[in-house]
Amino acid sequence: MTEKKRKDDQNWKDMFWKSYKYNERTKIKSGTYLHSFCPYCQKELTDGNVLSLNVIKSDGQEGKMDLSPYLNTYTRDTDIKFAEGEEMHDLLCPHCKRSLKVKGKKCGLGDSHVASFLIGISNIKVPFYICMRTGCRWHAIYPEDESKIILDGSDEW
Repeated sequence: MTEKKRKDDQNWKDMFWKSYKYNERTKIKSGTYLHSFCPYCQKELTDGNVLSLNVIKSDGQEGKMDLSPYLNTYTRDTDIKFAEGEEMHDLLCPHCKRSLKVKGKKCGLGDSHVASFLIGISNIKVPFYICMRTGCRWHAIYPEDESKIILDGSDEW
């Protein structure tokens, strides 16, 4: 049996069946609250209006660092001093104390190291990368995760 087409080349399915995108991607808008999680212990790193991490300077000094959990809001508060442009030696999960520094991956704007944690949007969690140099605003997700989440400012949409 063949389907008859209307003059405008539209069949009955196109007219009456609604198409659904079950795997539709989410584009994260600037200012979106990002629930953040440790990739190792899975505990949440965000609490209220802060994303809390432990930080280690290159001289071994340890402290606490609070970042904004809102996408493209670049506030940082630490209990130890960093010079602008200084690279952190390491960032750690405050719960399990494991390093969030990613070996072999560099900042997209220079040669600084990066750290990663998971961000959760709805029921999706993907790795989110940040530069470990103070003052750098670079952040990213892996290209294969862009099929799940698209950051605001992407050239794709």
